[in-house]
Amino acid sequence: MRRLVCVAWLLVLACAAGGSGLVAQEAAAGGRIQGKIVDSETGDPLVGAEVYVQGTQLGGLTDLDGKYELDGVPVGTQALRVLYLGYAEKIVSGVAVTAEAPANVDVGMVAEAVIAEGVTVEVTAQEERGSVEAALSYQRSAMNVVSGVSSQEIARAPDSDAAEAVRRVSSASIVDDKYVYVRGLGERYSTALLDNTLLPTPEPEKRVVPLDLFPTNMIESVFTVKSFTADLPGNFAGGLVNIQTKDIPDEGFFRITTGIGYNSSYNDNDVVTYPGGDTDWLGIDDGTRALPGGLPDLISVTTPPAQAGQLHSEFEPMGQSEIEPVEFGDYNKSFGFSFGNKSRLFGKDGGYTLGLSYSYKTNSWDESEFFPSLESDLFQYDFDSQIGSEEALWGVLGGYSMDVGKTDRLSLKVLFTQDGEDETRIVTGPFDLSTSGFALINRLTFVERTLLSTLLRGEHKVQALGDGRLEWDASYGYTHRDEPDTRQIWYTKQSATEGTFAFNESGDNGRFFSTLSDNLFQGNLKLSSRVGLFGESLIEAGLYGGYRTRDFDARRFSYEAATQDVRELPPDQLFTSSNIAAGDLRFLESTQATDQYEAKEPSGAAFASLDIGLSSRVRMTPGLRVEVNDTQVDAFDPRSGAAITPLSADLSTVEPLPTLNVRWEPTTEQVVQVSAARTIVRPDFRELAPFRYDNYLESTLGNPFLQNGSIYNADLRWSLFPAPGEIVSLGVFYKYFNDPIEIVRLPTGGTNVGSPEPYNAPSAQVYGVELELRQDLTRVGLTGLGISGNVALADSKVKQDEPVEVFLGSAGSSGADLLSPEVFTNSERPMAGQSDFLVNASLYYTLSSVGTTATVLYNGVGKRLYQVGTQGFDDIYELPRHTFDVTLEQPLFQSMMAKLAIENLTNAEYRYELGDVRTREYKAGRQIKLDLGYTL
Repeated sequence: MRRLVCVAWLLVLACAAGGSGLVAQEAAAGGRIQGKIVDSETGDPLVGAEVYVQGTQLGGLTDLDGKYELDGVPVGTQALRVLYLGYAEKIVSGVAVTAEAPANVDVGMVAEAVIAEGVTVEVTAQEERGSVEAALSYQRSAMNVVSGVSSQEIARAPDSDAAEAVRRVSSASIVDDKYVYVRGLGERYSTALLDNTLLPTPEPEKRVVPLDLFPTNMIESVFTVKSFTADLPGNFAGGLVNIQTKDIPDEGFFRITTGIGYNSSYNDNDVVTYPGGDTDWLGIDDGTRALPGGLPDLISVTTPPAQAGQLHSEFEPMGQSEIEPVEFGDYNKSFGFSFGNKSRLFGKDGGYTLGLSYSYKTNSWDESEFFPSLESDLFQYDFDSQIGSEEALWGVLGGYSMDVGKTDRLSLKVLFTQDGEDETRIVTGPFDLSTSGFALINRLTFVERTLLSTLLRGEHKVQALGDGRLEWDASYGYTHRDEPDTRQIWYTKQSATEGTFAFNESGDNGRFFSTLSDNLFQGNLKLSSRVGLFGESLIEAGLYGGYRTRDFDARRFSYEAATQDVRELPPDQLFTSSNIAAGDLRFLESTQATDQYEAKEPSGAAFASLDIGLSSRVRMTPGLRVEVNDTQVDAFDPRSGAAITPLSADLSTVEPLPTLNVRWEPTTEQVVQVSAARTIVRPDFRELAPFRYDNYLESTLGNPFLQNGSIYNADLRWSLFPAPGEIVSLGVFYKYFNDPIEIVRLPTGGTNVGSPEPYNAPSAQVYGVELELRQDLTRVGLTGLGISGNVALADSKVKQDEPVEVFLGSAGSSGADLLSPEVFTNSERPMAGQSDFLVNASLYYTLSSVGTTATVLYNGVGKRLYQVGTQGFDDIYELPRHTFDVTLEQPLFQSMMAKLAIENLTNAEYRYELGDVRTREYKAGRQIKLDLGYTL
């Protein structure tokens, strides 16, 4: 049903785009002048400014973005006259108008309070261009600390999606080619916005959003916000990624791309895979793995073997992995197109964008995993894995905006993505856990994710408040995660050279099914206006309301009690209904009492802030946001339907979030920013649910006793803007955490390693230094050469000096279990996921005579804590990793571009260590990609 709703929305957009194209305006004879009118000090757009061509009758008003467009301007050199109440009249001369291309003239207006009333400011078009480029820099004019890239910068770089573009942002790194980490903090401390609205993610167990869903030619800007202001959601500490998509394109565009890729790991491995369904290439299971429809709600443990065998017949075959040679079909592939244009619909000016992207990736690699024992010269396991994965990802992003009046705009945007990934894992090696021997483990997993996001927005100028502006939006987000028929088989023998592989009674042999659905309804209202307070100030106030729900359900089925006659049979002969019916193998339901939960979260917020101009060079913005949340996670026993009240979480909070930002411009090229704020981190539904998720090595638990964590943030940054598009910046930051959410391994009996679980640590601190540089070396004589780079150095400390509340996994638990600080191996340690350094650098060279652009990118990530040690086991760290990427972009014809990219050039290894013991290592391989793009 959800997919039908999405298709319907997209048909509406497509019809609107197609219909509007038929009535698109014809350009008037002559030339065109277009641009944007802004406040020269703040960069804010001026709505309803009057723009005239001197000596003619041509003129018009700016829209909600401060944009204007004048058609039919006589060819030649012209002058513009700009008027706006409360600002000095401005005349821009020397505007060159041609019939071939529009003249772009952005104008910065100066408030009359700054200069004598009645004075007319006269500049040339060349003089105005430089000053306005600086005024339009969001990074320069923003009150909070931000870093990012604009559409112009993206256009100059060989980036095809937002993930590639955000690599250039200070203190940001990309994980798995799509997920952004800010200041080294993990995804729980990041938030993503799409057009200023909270964005649902197709990864319901992650906060971070896969940024490769957004093609760059549909993006206006990508900014990472590092300090808090009252109009933003307060649930972040590392950073907030804000993706602004284009509403009305400046001109029509059409782009189509296709690509093919190859991974160097194919040289060492064949692809490990298993048979799937006919629609796996779409990231959708066709029912091959679905839970059989004829099963009862619960299979009783007393079910007779004959009946159990009959029920099991609906599941066959159990399936096992295969190793196949690499073929052309295993290579990575991608395809996409996007288009947009201005238009007229129902007699109103507007514009549309629509894009589709599809990618298919496959990989195969080797991985080693080792975990020691507290007993000398022993270990718990020493496994080697061969892993194969296939992933299909496709998405549609469309939008239509309409100017219903000169100062009123409505827009609709729809985003839909579908992702499906199956993984095949063959594990071999010795182990000494509850039993010992040499293992052969097969694990087959398929996960399907769906995301639908719709956003309706209105923007209006409020005449009663002078230049007041009213913005509102209503949105709906839906995510779905389906994990159908995860299968795991354990066989063991005496040693690597002795014995015969046989069914392991103590291993986790079974099948797992789960479904998760999220719904998110949101609404925002924001009013801003200039008021005569402290001279002249900008006041902003607004309301937010949201309602989120989740339904989760899981079922487990196990195999046990194999007789001696069948224990050594291969999987396709052992796991059969005939063996179950004959009593040679037992098939039973092993669904847990905590395998179902429902969650809901009504939330609301109110905020107000005042942007005060203390002088012509100093601005201060105090603000307050109050967020109200009532997070309820109710656990149910799916075997009886009864609620498990002691393990149901009810986290109702009212969080006041004050903030103060100060901005000082000592010179026209320098900006100093100071920021202080309180933000929070909230546990996610999954973290509060007492549900247990198993893989072949460990089980992960939720913790219904988690609480919100508080973060106190302070930032100081100095920036120098020597020329448009260039920056030198130095900043420091400090964060103090009360009750930060970390991950701990719970203690178990004996020497075995325990289950990971989130918990509230007592306190933590993070502090660091950031340096950013972006320089076009053409200005110093090195034509076509440019560099950019950023460095972040950080340190953190968690104090583990108090007992903490955890859930030890018992469905009969009557409350929280206390974990003594003595259980933790180290009483002081870094925060989990915090890198001690992060470096991004790029060097690009453009040979303008042939249009060739070559770029070398470097990314370095420092040592970071991966897992907190308990019971005498030391902490596990991910070791530093350094990667180089190279891209070469070449225009082939007038409208075609080719890009060759080599990612992970040095094939840097992922390494994890516990003390001086290597616990995990693997190489992902070098990725070689060739993309072709055609643009109109």
